[in-house]
Amino acid sequence: MSGQTQRITLAAASASPLLRAVGWGLPALMLVVTLLPDKQATPLSQGLLTTLALGILVWFQLAPRRLAYTLTPDAVVIQRILAQTRLPYAGLRARRTDGVLGTRTFGTGLPGYLTGHFTLNNDKKSVKQVLAAASTTHGGVLLHSGDAHYFLTPADPKCFLTELSRRGAKVKI
Repeated sequence: MSGQTQRITLAAASASPLLRAVGWGLPALMLVVTLLPDKQATPLSQGLLTTLALGILVWFQLAPRRLAYTLTPDAVVIQRILAQTRLPYAGLRARRTDGVLGTRTFGTGLPGYLTGHFTLNNDKKSVKQVLAAASTTHGGVLLHSGDAHYFLTPADPKCFLTELSRRGAKVKI
């Protein structure tokens, strides 16, 4: 990666095969249930259940693909399905963490798409609360900006931290 003026988009790490299977399996199960013969089922209820199953399928498949981290000339941009967060390099601190996301206190928890407020367990620096924008619960990078800690899971954490350091963030490797 090179250049202060270049925009670099970094993908989040991919979700585990088990989580991807859940993302496909739940909506598929709903569709199968919809198609089972049932004397009490009306066309309206079958249509609503089919629409719900397809909506869940689209959401489960689209959400993880919308999670990305972009390094702009002046900030890290965290892109989520409905919003984005800009963290300027000035005053930004970053490091790897052995911590694992724990309880979701507010946010979204889909297979391969974890965003919002989470507890963080087993962090060596005793960080307990984070804002997550991650595809998995472990192997993350912590960014500290202002009074908030952000838990990200870039596909290549070492490369991500190296590029942050080049752009002026304080990085502990």
